[in-house]
Amino acid sequence: MPKNIKNNTLKEILDIILYEAPSTQDEIAEKLNISRRYVTKLLKPLIDEDVIKKAYVVDLKKFNEISEMYETDNSVPEYSGEYFIKEMLKEMGEQISKQFAWSFEALKNNDVDLAERALEEDLNTNHMYNKIKSSTDTVISLDPYFEFNNTIMFNEIAYDMERIGDHICHIPKFVIEENKEVKEPVIDVLEEMYDTSNTMFRKAVKSVLKRDSNIKEKMERYEDELTHLQKLAIKKISSQMAKDDIDKKNSTYYLILFRVVKSFERIGDISIEITEATTQFYIENQSNLNSNHFKYLNKK
Repeated sequence: MPKNIKNNTLKEILDIILYEAPSTQDEIAEKLNISRRYVTKLLKPLIDEDVIKKAYVVDLKKFNEISEMYETDNSVPEYSGEYFIKEMLKEMGEQISKQFAWSFEALKNNDVDLAERALEEDLNTNHMYNKIKSSTDTVISLDPYFEFNNTIMFNEIAYDMERIGDHICHIPKFVIEENKEVKEPVIDVLEEMYDTSNTMFRKAVKSVLKRDSNIKEKMERYEDELTHLQKLAIKKISSQMAKDDIDKKNSTYYLILFRVVKSFERIGDISIEITEATTQFYIENQSNLNSNHFKYLNKK
């Protein structure tokens, strides 16, 4: 079996142990739809080293000491507490991207059913935020390497991501409440705003997960582009308003459409906030990161 597949399965097993507290290996096997024998095979080296103890409790300190055995790429292994929280942030980022994609697709096609599904996805986004908040508190009590500053930073990032999910909700709400097609050229500009703000969000998440401080400089170009598109969208909508007969039936249409435009702009702004916060955090903690890197190389 390829090494990365084995590692991914083991990571799923450890997630279940950490966050769901299973009673038996049978329970773990059932959750992952794999055999109990395979669960035993993967866990045996960790049990032998007392990384996993009776009642399936992970000793995060010992897991950190052997964590390079379970790396799936060439990056320097992080402390186990940070690793698990970042995995949760990654999943939250993927969840928000899906919520964003469905929301815009619903707007583009005036699809009320898809808009309702996209709006329901925000509940999952909120659940992930609450899970990260509770998990950082748990990890800091278990992992001696997981510092209080990490808790503050990761909680702030999760909160900012949850705020982005809230702004995304304005898009499907518009579709559901107005149920009216957004015509060209307005929809064309909104699609460009979606592409740009979505790119900014993805890069912001990458800056958190990959410790990439260079992303911050690239965000300025996207910010300028998004500002230009926002002005263009407002101009196109205002022009359409001037040609339209405003009455009680369509009086809210343009007001909520302007709110959608503002939502794209706020998603971009919060993405920049995430990038700036993580860049500053990693710069301030660079000496500690270098120390971890040399520790890892010495083990090699």
